[in-house]
Amino acid sequence: MLKKIDNLFACAYLTILLCIYPFYVQDGYVNIGEAKNRFFLYVSIAAFAIFIICGLAHLVFFLREKGSGRRPYLIEWERISATDLFVMLYATCVFWSYILTEYRQEALWGTEGWYIGCIPLILLCGLYFMISRMWDGGRFVLHGCMAASAAVFLLGICNRFSFYPVKFEIIQPDFISTLGNINWFCGYLAVTAPVGICLFLFWETGRSGGIWRRVLCGAYTVIAFMAGFSQGSSSVFLWFAALFLILLWIVAGRGESITDWLILVFLWGMSAQLVRLLRFLLPERYNYDLDNLCGYFTSSSFAAWVCLGAAFGFAAVRALEKRDGWKEAVQRARVLIPVSVVLGMGMWLVLAVINTGRGIPLLQDQSLFRLGEDWGNGRGAAFRAGVEAWREMPLLHKLVGVGPDCFSRYAYSLPETAAMLRENFGQDRLCNTHNELLTELVNTGALGVCLYAGIFISFIRGCMKTGRRNPQAYLYGVCAFCYLAHNMVSFAQVLNLPFAFVLMGMGEAVRRKTQTGGGGS
Repeated sequence: MLKKIDNLFACAYLTILLCIYPFYVQDGYVNIGEAKNRFFLYVSIAAFAIFIICGLAHLVFFLREKGSGRRPYLIEWERISATDLFVMLYATCVFWSYILTEYRQEALWGTEGWYIGCIPLILLCGLYFMISRMWDGGRFVLHGCMAASAAVFLLGICNRFSFYPVKFEIIQPDFISTLGNINWFCGYLAVTAPVGICLFLFWETGRSGGIWRRVLCGAYTVIAFMAGFSQGSSSVFLWFAALFLILLWIVAGRGESITDWLILVFLWGMSAQLVRLLRFLLPERYNYDLDNLCGYFTSSSFAAWVCLGAAFGFAAVRALEKRDGWKEAVQRARVLIPVSVVLGMGMWLVLAVINTGRGIPLLQDQSLFRLGEDWGNGRGAAFRAGVEAWREMPLLHKLVGVGPDCFSRYAYSLPETAAMLRENFGQDRLCNTHNELLTELVNTGALGVCLYAGIFISFIRGCMKTGRRNPQAYLYGVCAFCYLAHNMVSFAQVLNLPFAFVLMGMGEAVRRKTQTGGGGS
């Protein structure tokens, strides 16, 4: 009975957060960060209070049944995984970072408009535990998340082509869908879109209605990719790369056909061409700058060649699969994936260093290959500010940081760093380094960033192991991986970090159920 009540409360909270929260606005885009934050805090604090009440109920039940030889449900609550441990230690580090900061008022709730301070972070850690212990792993919530995010993505595509089904007081190209600016949209896309994409890739077509459900997941995948291509930020291509690399790693490791992965590549290229078609049919409607990777891929035929290559690859793999030892060869060859990533990053770094110092004719005008403060649309200056801020800290703060969400207060208190930031960003106040781990290094120190990275690494690793028994676990690992990869050039905010922790809580629930002999329904 207690288990059913737990799941009911968990499903109610997940439905509100995943299906209603993305659409909540107040006065349109006016103070959207403030409005979203209030909604998240009110709902989440109430949910966490219910979690505490449920925990006390389980404790009473445990004490009553302790001597009876039964195995009460509370035993499931007590098992601690590596990710659980990292989350607990990270919450402790955040608390001490707040205790030791000079900016208590700012650190408590977070910088205005961002609100990733001490209380929100500790609340997210608590919600992770709540969901991982109370949710039963059913797919109903995932389907709701898919439906809601598909609607958000469709609104984003409409907004980019100057159609506004939902009216706002302020309408301008930098604001998109019901999420705020483009960076917030990309952050939400990066952490939620893998839900439907992974269901498309790993759906069992032999199940009742499996083929039609897979078709729906395929349609969702196209919508998500079109939203990525149309929104206008080049950072989405880091998400594209991370998504396809980890999915290829999973598919190759399972010893299964990689044809489904090639279908996914085909859908990616087709989505770019569909956005290109919309731009052709509605030439005056597209309302954002095209001088970026999104503009290139939706203006050229490159994506069409990707589709053609995926089709040829599909035919070639089908032919090769008939040979003995093909699956074993694919499993052995997947080691080339991380090797290729390392070699590619090394090649980029060498070319960027040479181009910055001496200049390479074909790359001189490409900011991606010019290291400096203007790299990545000003991200070079933000990265430099983060490094300089951490270097200027005393030893204690190097370990625990200057306080949760206090990067801005500390960086602008350093005269040289503040001057550099004003030179690059003018009157706009930089509240993070546009690299989540570097921001975490400043806010919670070396200890905090190690624990924070440990949460994601241990969780992704655990999902990859559990996925061999229950493929649903892969989904959550991919969401966490894509979130972390995308935020190497972006930041945590109230529309991506809560989803990351909630999805990790869901993934931990699926892992625990799988380990005890159950499975995701």
